[in-house]
Amino acid sequence: MRIIYITTSDPKSQGDYQEVSTLVGLRKVLGDDCIDYPRKKIMYGDFSESPKNELHGWGFSLLTEPIKDIASRELSDIDFVLYGVTDAYGVKNYPEIDKLAKYGVWYLDGHDHSNISRTPCFKRELFSEQDNVYPIGFGIPSHRIRLIAVNRKTQLFAQTAPPYALFGPQILGPAARNLYVFSEENDYYNDIQTSFFGLTCMKGGWDSLRHYEIMAGGAYLLFRDYDKKPKTCSPVNIPCGSYSSKEELEHIVNKLIVNNKPTDLYLEGIKDQREWLLKYGTAEARAKQIIETLSTRKYND
Repeated sequence: MRIIYITTSDPKSQGDYQEVSTLVGLRKVLGDDCIDYPRKKIMYGDFSESPKNELHGWGFSLLTEPIKDIASRELSDIDFVLYGVTDAYGVKNYPEIDKLAKYGVWYLDGHDHSNISRTPCFKRELFSEQDNVYPIGFGIPSHRIRLIAVNRKTQLFAQTAPPYALFGPQILGPAARNLYVFSEENDYYNDIQTSFFGLTCMKGGWDSLRHYEIMAGGAYLLFRDYDKKPKTCSPVNIPCGSYSSKEELEHIVNKLIVNNKPTDLYLEGIKDQREWLLKYGTAEARAKQIIETLSTRKYND
């Protein structure tokens, strides 16, 4: 399959995590047959127009290691055009590019809202089944996944839990930057790897790269109100602990950690989470999900 992947038109814009993580995955899976257009500079380590210290989340996990560039950008023999962003980000339309697609134009919608702006599309915050709308979620690059080192764990919770996950206020937007604890990615992942648990919650949307980073770093994912998430909304069917009160959180922790040691239930649960991550939650797995859907439509339409 050969795809033109339409990126955020403003070279100074990071775009959203869905756009970026999907490009990482598609390039890993398709190689030269995934052509980003316009060429997204920050994906190749060029931060001349987008300084790292201005990136959301400092660019951790997705932008700290350049993707491999392609040998040719010749726009020929194209199966699909996939817009990596939707109207919510003011994406530029390329009707001359759209005409190159033999099997159609698709859209990727990674915005926090649940509105559907264009179809057919892959939608992150999908609250109910709809025609020509397919669920999608963030993905962590597989090379970010660390060993689950239970013997290295020295603290109960990772330091990067959002305040709301610990029953504090919900802090969104630019103000959330003031909550960043680590300025170096390695320190961020070391903190997760040496923690028994990583706490997370819904913020702007239900899906967040944080969920995947916690599992990739080797901590046990506990997700506030996960059981209240719409079933079609990403992340789907994570075998995580769901809690809604301090009492529920304490009960889960005390069941999984006894005398500062992980129980068999903890070990089984963190193993299940790792298996889920490898099967569904990597950037490569998400890319394969998109390719499989496009292939099915290609031969059935």
